[in-house]
Amino acid sequence: MEWTYVTYTIANYGISIGLVLIAIIGVFATFFSSKKGEEFVIERVIGVNPTKAHSYDQPNATQDNVKKDSLDANGNPSQSTQQSVPVNQKSIFYIGIICCLLGGLTLSITAVLMFQGCFLTSARLAPGDDCPDYPVDCFIFGSSALFPITDNVSFYCESSEKAEFSTNASDATAWCFGWIIGKQTTESLLDKLGVAIALIGFFTTMLAVIVYLGKCKKTIGISIMFIASCGGCMIILLVYKWSFAPLTYAILALGVGLGIFGFILFCILPTPEKLKPSDQILMANLNQPNGVNNATLSYPKRRGPTKAQSPYGMTPYRSSKINPK
Repeated sequence: MEWTYVTYTIANYGISIGLVLIAIIGVFATFFSSKKGEEFVIERVIGVNPTKAHSYDQPNATQDNVKKDSLDANGNPSQSTQQSVPVNQKSIFYIGIICCLLGGLTLSITAVLMFQGCFLTSARLAPGDDCPDYPVDCFIFGSSALFPITDNVSFYCESSEKAEFSTNASDATAWCFGWIIGKQTTESLLDKLGVAIALIGFFTTMLAVIVYLGKCKKTIGISIMFIASCGGCMIILLVYKWSFAPLTYAILALGVGLGIFGFILFCILPTPEKLKPSDQILMANLNQPNGVNNATLSYPKRRGPTKAQSPYGMTPYRSSKINPK
């Protein structure tokens, strides 16, 4: 059976989308299965706990959320001291849902990268480009960026050869596919796995940065940067036919999702309330170690009466002033 462009596309996108759905469903199922599953997803998959980052669940948030770094060099509370306002449970639920979605997308990158790097490879070629390291079937695209000139294979590209197009169109490009599972080695598998782990580390770090910034203008700036850069790259890749790989668009979609999550987190979190000067002093004293209160005034100890000592170290005898009746 000869593979056509339609069959290659169905296999490429169908399996990739299936891996993404399996990863997302697995994360959600683990998150809602039990308390331990929820902790595993938050601590291991997502890598940051939003509830701990902003003290959502602490009942004494008005006292415990005053940070020690809000004190000046002399230990006095600064004028900008703020207290956190607890977020309602409904908002926490929505934040958990979005974190699970981002965690599932992050895990799916590993699965899609392993599939496209070790099972079904794809590459874009221009006239005269070097062929990939593996033999591939190539399909020539003309003015259309979605459909090739013919659904059948336009030419075969072997390793160490040049891409030779059968058309004279100036803007012609070729998109090539090939099954390469039988040509993999342990070294190539480890290389792909290392790239996947690096991508996971990058996105979990960016997610942690957005969560810890919380209700901050920097969150809006980072979110706009992610949405603009990743969304712009997706449009450019489609217009100029530079890539049709599902992995590329999955990574860019995850970047857009991080930006949207930043906006949602900024809107959900309440604005911290400024404390009054009297409350600042009270909060600073409550947060002193060992329960020491700086507001407690200390008085010098009064010296009591001392006994007169004789030169020989004995107390001299004194007659009583009480007269007998």
